[in-house]
Amino acid sequence: MSEPFFEYASCYEHEDGRVHLKIDHTIKVCRIMDELTAWLGLDEHDRFLAHTVALYHDIGRFEQLRQYGTFVDHRSVDHADLGVQILKDGSFLDALDEEDRRIVLFAVENHNKYRIGPCDERTRLFARLIRDADKCDIFRVFACEDLNQATSTSIEQIKDDVVSDEIEQMIMAHRPIVKEKRKTGLDVWITFLGFFFDMNFSKTMEIAREQGYYRLLFDQIRFHRCQDQIDRILQETERFMDEQLKQKKDG
Repeated sequence: MSEPFFEYASCYEHEDGRVHLKIDHTIKVCRIMDELTAWLGLDEHDRFLAHTVALYHDIGRFEQLRQYGTFVDHRSVDHADLGVQILKDGSFLDALDEEDRRIVLFAVENHNKYRIGPCDERTRLFARLIRDADKCDIFRVFACEDLNQATSTSIEQIKDDVVSDEIEQMIMAHRPIVKEKRKTGLDVWITFLGFFFDMNFSKTMEIAREQGYYRLLFDQIRFHRCQDQIDRILQETERFMDEQLKQKKDG
């Protein structure tokens, strides 16, 4: 099932080095997805279907980059919606029956939305899984890849930036960040911390906590204007994580 994806992606590799970033991200999301579905004890068919969702969740990124030269959706196009159209127009999902194709398309379409759209519980499971697996590797991308590619910001910009009051309030209220409310480059960084308030499975939180990518850049930088604010935001985010994980163990 993976061969069509890699054949498709390879057509873009000569055009922009950033393509490799998305191929690598896809591979790692697939691995995290496999770990989540094994942890949940899903049967072989559903594990295969979830892996397929992970494989194709970002297929719209390649054409987005070719057409617009960016991975930033609000400056170009919603990459999930574009990905759904590419999957519908191509033969990627031909081996699946109609119901499985519907599930894959829904999960791909909803993997980056603020909330999952209306659906039945079985379909929602796959949407929840890809949202978690994707977030888990985005922490790594944020910490380890070129920041200009990942966030359209630079460390030098961020050092003198601040977190908007409204964004900090979302963190303190344990709400995912509303992208339209962001005003500064540092607001964009804080979006990643907001991922923890929209995680569906404790296993995802365990993986992200253990990896530590979510706070790597925050620890490496001394913020000139808002260090106390960053410390407060990190402390509250980790307090939330610890409480959630403790409840899972106690429950």
